Amino acid sequence: AELSSDLLEFISKRLDVVGFCAFGVVCKSWWEVYVRSREDFLESVAPMAVLISSHAKRSVNLYDMANGNTKKVMLRNQFVGKFFVGCSIGYMTIEDCRNGEISLINPLSGHELNFNSPSSALQGKPLHDLIIFIPTLSFRNHSILTVCNSTHEIQFFHSRHSRWFTGRFFGHPWTDIAFFKNQIYFVTMKARLGNLTITESGIDLNWLVVENTPDVNAQNMKLVASNNQLLMVDFVPNRHLNIHKIDFNSMGWVKQDKLGDQALFFGGNWGPSITKPGKWGGQSNCVYYLEASSSMCYIYSMEAKLIEKFSLVENPTTSKLYSEGWYYPHQCMKIDYHMDDRAM
Repeated sequence: AELSSDLLEFISKRLDVVGFCAFGVVCKSWWEVYVRSREDFLESVAPMAVLISSHAKRSVNLYDMANGNTKKVMLRNQFVGKFFVGCSIGYMTIEDCRNGEISLINPLSGHELNFNSPSSALQGKPLHDLIIFIPTLSFRNHSILTVCNSTHEIQFFHSRHSRWFTGRFFGHPWTDIAFFKNQIYFVTMKARLGNLTITESGIDLNWLVVENTPDVNAQNMKLVASNNQLLMVDFVPNRHLNIHKIDFNSMGWVKQDKLGDQALFFGGNWGPSITKPGKWGGQSNCVYYLEASSSMCYIYSMEAKLIEKFSLVENPTTSKLYSEGWYYPHQCMKIDYHMDDRAM
């Protein structure tokens, strides 16, 4: 007998992200429940802090902000000689400093994509400063974009073409890149904003003229594409928090002094995000901050003042775990979750 809609909704609320995505492709009636409850489900999924040990070879620990539980995940391959570069669309981006290979790994599903970078590897450190996974409708066509500030190179790979495109840029280092409304945006340490266009002949770079650009020199300037808006964030704990939203109608930055029912997740070596923590019991209108090489989480006010701090491990004095950054499980749902091995 077919399950009732109420029972299906009851089941869907008790699933994790991977289970919820799989739930939506069982049949038409289950898909309808998936679509109806998707937004509510997304708001209930809390970010996770990624904790690793300097002695670990294959495992990472995911600390769930909603319940304080830690999930140990075993990766397919060892990451000895590899570096975590960031997190993009629910995938951890890892670079092998021995051969330059780039791996994108979803720690929840275990799905992995590997790319052979055309650039020479740097022994002992990652070559690329920024790597993003660009979402498409399915894994049949997947793309990544890399940025190397030391060589001033941008590299783009699209599986449909099975080749790399390379471009160059000049000027101040790029501090972040973001995919927003089918456009690739980048920002420099001087808060200059631009976008990239990928064509059959290569990569075109376009600087944008944006009014009210702050006069800064921020090495940790970040872009946040969230809730149908593009934000630029400059945060230094106990010093300042400057959040600007771009108004594309007037092409100007607008200062944001409050986040309302949202919170900013920032810190570690990975990109920030803005979510609504009310559904899972978190605080709003504040910043959750991870300090690199630490197992502590700090909560700051919108005035950049410390409100609270707590440990992400049971015994912080003896633990050898430290945070790499935030992982956002809900971002997996920005792409088709059918794991098609033919994409590899």
